[in-house]
Amino acid sequence: MSAREIHILQLLADGASTTEAAEMLHLSEYTVRDYVSSLMKRLHARNRTEAAVKAMRLGLIH
Repeated sequence: MSAREIHILQLLADGASTTEAAEMLHLSEYTVRDYVSSLMKRLHARNRTEAAVKAMRLGLIH
């Protein structure tokens, strides 16, 4: 995973909304949604919370 994807996962795990993550990363909400969707598919997660939990278990984020 790219550094950007890991950063987005960390923001999700920290409770950031799509809007908040977009503002922090200076991206559009649509771009963040695309990243989240891609990450969910890659991690075989049904939702963003599950994606963050799986990323933690894999040691990608803390």
